[in-house]
Amino acid sequence: MPSLSRFLQDYRKNARLILNSYNNPLKNPENLSKKDVLEKDFYDGLAEKYIDHFDEDIFRYDPNEKFPLSHQYFYSLLENIEGKNILDCCCGYGFTSINLAKRGANVWGVDISPKMIRIAQQNAAYNEVGDRVNQQVMSVQEMEFADNMFDFAVAIGGLHHLNLDLAGKEIARVLKPGGKAIFIEPRLPFRWLVFLRSLFPNKCYESPGGGQLEDNDIAHFGKYFSNTHIQYFLFLRKLARFPIISKFSDHLDRLDVRLIRYFPFLKYFYFAFVLEFRK
Repeated sequence: MPSLSRFLQDYRKNARLILNSYNNPLKNPENLSKKDVLEKDFYDGLAEKYIDHFDEDIFRYDPNEKFPLSHQYFYSLLENIEGKNILDCCCGYGFTSINLAKRGANVWGVDISPKMIRIAQQNAAYNEVGDRVNQQVMSVQEMEFADNMFDFAVAIGGLHHLNLDLAGKEIARVLKPGGKAIFIEPRLPFRWLVFLRSLFPNKCYESPGGGQLEDNDIAHFGKYFSNTHIQYFLFLRKLARFPIISKFSDHLDRLDVRLIRYFPFLKYFYFAFVLEFRK
């Protein structure tokens, strides 16, 4: 049956993508050129639907947007940024850049996808922060910025797409002494979860060069900085992906924060973290 054959092909392809989300070989130095091409093509494809139809409802900045606690914590680390220079790594559609620019920062957004940068530029202009946001096609692994240029480097879900050695060196280079790099990233609590997840046909939305991070990856990245702080999120809130539980997501978020405060050992079960590195 052609339909069964197609299902099996898609199933195998999906399983490979999930298995590659741990220790992705494309992140190895010898494969970086291939990774960058695949990443560019993947994110160009995501951006294409907005090239000819810029959806104002999606891109309109909302000062009252309600963020999950992980994002609230992320932005709490960026409270006093008026007049500061900020690098937005893997900026994508530019939402983070706009949020920071609205708070008075001068933002440089970089992304490997030319079409994402095109949308991000349109997004900044639409939200009237084009004078504070400069977006460029560039890899975080090899940047053209001067040394000691930025007060902060940030990313929401960007670090896990990069070679940590190259990105760590570059981000540390462009940060000013005492500057901070702050990221929200997916975390892999247990390696066996990757195999278990690969057995199910649920579509994998990770890009070809992406992959979850482990605590030892963060320790490795942190060697380029003088100080590292980790705040864990997304334990019970992970259950909110089920429709019947989703309405309790805020309560689960707050419960997660309390649990790790009183039972630190539970950090091994959390699926996301906010990372703060000081140069």
